[in-house]
Amino acid sequence: MTNHAVCCLLLFSGLPTFAGGCQRQEKITSYTIDRSTPRQPPVDAASIARQLDHTLAAILPQGDKAWFFKLVGSAAAVDRHREEFLKFLSSIKLAKTNAEKPTWKLPAGWTEQPGSQMRVATLVVPDKEKKLEIAVSSLPLTGSWQDLVVRNVNRWLGQLQQPALDAATIAKLTQPIATKSGPATLVELVGLMTKRAGGNPHAHMGRTPPSETAQPGKALTYQAPENWLPGRTSAMRKAAFRVVDGDAEAEVTVIDLPAGAGSQITDVAANVRRWAGQVGLAELSPDDLKQLVKPISVDGKDGSYVELIGPDQPEPARAMLAVMLQRQGKVWFFKMLGDRRLVESQRDNFQAFLASIHFH
Repeated sequence: MTNHAVCCLLLFSGLPTFAGGCQRQEKITSYTIDRSTPRQPPVDAASIARQLDHTLAAILPQGDKAWFFKLVGSAAAVDRHREEFLKFLSSIKLAKTNAEKPTWKLPAGWTEQPGSQMRVATLVVPDKEKKLEIAVSSLPLTGSWQDLVVRNVNRWLGQLQQPALDAATIAKLTQPIATKSGPATLVELVGLMTKRAGGNPHAHMGRTPPSETAQPGKALTYQAPENWLPGRTSAMRKAAFRVVDGDAEAEVTVIDLPAGAGSQITDVAANVRRWAGQVGLAELSPDDLKQLVKPISVDGKDGSYVELIGPDQPEPARAMLAVMLQRQGKVWFFKMLGDRRLVESQRDNFQAFLASIHFH
């Protein structure tokens, strides 16, 4: 059956006449034409829902610390393990001091792996599609409990490519769940995690940033660490990332400048002195510079590497990891700047990022 659309034209017969009270005569003509576009198929809400990623997470307070238990996976996978996850949460018991990790009872088939820089432990959940991970981590509890929940829920929403929400809305999304050491705050969020090259979702392992692949006109390619979030790029910034851990944040930038833009652009000592001021360090002496600046090679190009760790006061304590090198008439700067504790914990990731870089 042919799709048709009915169109109506309003035609005026003759010109309007104002004498003798005559009024304009109007005539309506209708005709039928074929549709220029096919009908849109009905929306399959169930199919769309199956393509979404879910974050199911609980936050448990312990004095001046908060514990996080986060499961991330496809909608179907999270549904298959939802009851197991909730049962696991109910078994959690806090240690006598918050310096020790909590204890828990793992469901059948689950395994525990050692922690890492950003995790206290990783729990591996077998699944018929692919294994899932539960990340166990902790952060200092600063400010109110509500503020901590809002900050972290919005951080997870960002990983799911969803906009931030206000405190009132987030309060409606959360609910208490019992553990052996009192109630935790449970939340489930839905969205789409960034995909890896080749189509494998980071979401299903709790990870976000994609690998950069070679494209025409690209100055360089690289492999981003899995917990780095996409940052703000520009004509000057060839790459940028954000690293977030609770309240702590750091930014990674990759910038190139013409080597002839000024004598200080290529002056390692001048740049290091300027960077030292950004993290609160006093003027560096020549001997300080000799100790701080180390040689490094990035994709076969010799450069200079420096770590600048700021003092405790004034707060917040900051740090920077930085590399500069010259290549084809440009000076390249690779920098991580932010919260001192977080930057120091990302030292290995920063080195791995540098090792993955290839210029084109």
